Amino acid sequence: MWGVQEFPDGSGPEFTEHAEEAKRECAEAWKRGELTWRHVLTEEFYEALAESAPARLREELVQTAAVAVKWVQSLDRRHGGLMHHTGSGDGLTEKLVRDRIPEIIQATGRSAETRIAETEEYQPLLRAKLYEEAGEYASSGDPDELADLLEVLHALAAIHGMTPDELEERRAAKRERRGGFTERLVLSLPTEP
Repeated sequence: MWGVQEFPDGSGPEFTEHAEEAKRECAEAWKRGELTWRHVLTEEFYEALAESAPARLREELVQTAAVAVKWVQSLDRRHGGLMHHTGSGDGLTEKLVRDRIPEIIQATGRSAETRIAETEEYQPLLRAKLYEEAGEYASSGDPDELADLLEVLHALAAIHGMTPDELEERRAAKRERRGGFTERLVLSLPTEP
């Protein structure tokens, strides 16, 4: 948003006590069954602040960012998916919808303001829709959400010049080479030091 910026880290061992306290609060909340995203993110944030070695600081910052993303995904699953803020300052949000959604909204007596996505924004909007639909399935387990996912996949395939049949051919070929998921195999890998 503001281009490349450089600041000193401002982190170090002076934050160790805060990190330990955040860790204790997180563990206590877990034991009480009251763990929140705030607890988890606060712990990761203070663990990052307590680091001064660049490699460890980077690792902790990645973990902090990952927790923040997981929190955003949880919000999206619980509160209606990904929306794009227009940046116009008018409080509007936008998201890609199925072609008949405006008609369905209008049939209920409400108004539906729409626009056609520009060519360069269509694929990113579809990708956002892919995450939204995957989140809805992950949250609900409703097989109807799989149909929504498949519709988004077909639209993304079309961007790459593939028909649904060609996409299916690629899926089948990959299954032939690498297998599917029918055997429910779970791979365990050693963690790298």
